[in-house]
Amino acid sequence: MVKEKQKKFDIPFIIRKSRKSYVIEYSCGTFLLILLLLSYLTSMNLKQEIQSFILGLGLFALASAEISRILTSYKIGHDKIEVVHGLIKQDKKNVYYHPLGFVPDINIKQGRLQRVLGYGTIYVAAGSGGNSFEIKDVDDPHKIIEVIEKQIEINKHPEGKKE
Repeated sequence: MVKEKQKKFDIPFIIRKSRKSYVIEYSCGTFLLILLLLSYLTSMNLKQEIQSFILGLGLFALASAEISRILTSYKIGHDKIEVVHGLIKQDKKNVYYHPLGFVPDINIKQGRLQRVLGYGTIYVAAGSGGNSFEIKDVDDPHKIIEVIEKQIEINKHPEGKKE
């Protein structure tokens, strides 16, 4: 029974948000921790409350970026794309590749910094627009679009025949 379920939704790709999309959070957290380290090395006398605040803020910046990455995943399978938000309370959205259906619109949005760093957001509008979703801040979005298009093509022609 477990093998049957695995066959129905074999997950070749699990994608998470790129760490590159959290450059500001990582930079701020690292800056604050380096500032605190330099204050110790130069024997700068900061009050204990200020040291604790800087340490807490630096760790919070780093932890919030990692937690945000963990809470969102995108699973591209053979017959569907699954978007999962949350850890304990999860919101899941599935978009199936129907043999008779198709995905009419797949777009990438990249800002200047995103393009330089090589990540972006993919927008997918499926069916009548009711199954629209986004795959947000992922590395190499052009490759992911190719994978999605390949899965759609395979599901249009399940026997391997092209019309």
